Amino acid sequence: MSAVLDHHGHDVHAHGHDDHGDHHAPAGWRRWVFATNHKDIGTLYLLFSFTMLMIGGILALCIRAELFKPGLQFFNPELFNQFTTMHGLIMVFGAIMPAFVGFANWMIRCRSAPATWPSRG
Repeated sequence: MSAVLDHHGHDVHAHGHDDHGDHHAPAGWRRWVFATNHKDIGTLYLLFSFTMLMIGGILALCIRAELFKPGLQFFNPELFNQFTTMHGLIMVFGAIMPAFVGFANWMIRCRSAPATWPSRG
């Protein structure tokens, strides 16, 4: 095994391959806004999905309140129909589909990104 030394006598390989000096990962809210890590993106999808699940659940409670007792009117019929439509769309396209994408993105990293391509050298 050979050691590669620079002109000051320090080991060139002493620093990690990923040591880039001034480049630091964003912290705080910038970590989430400028996310490129697959787990951070998957977490964002899951948080969005959970938020939409709560909104869809509130709409479901409004629908159930309207149907609680015959003749009891909390909302006019047009608003009830709108709540039913919004509940279905939000639960399917706002909660279920983003949750699947979030779990898939969280568990399986993206292979199409250049940073994840295996090195050929």
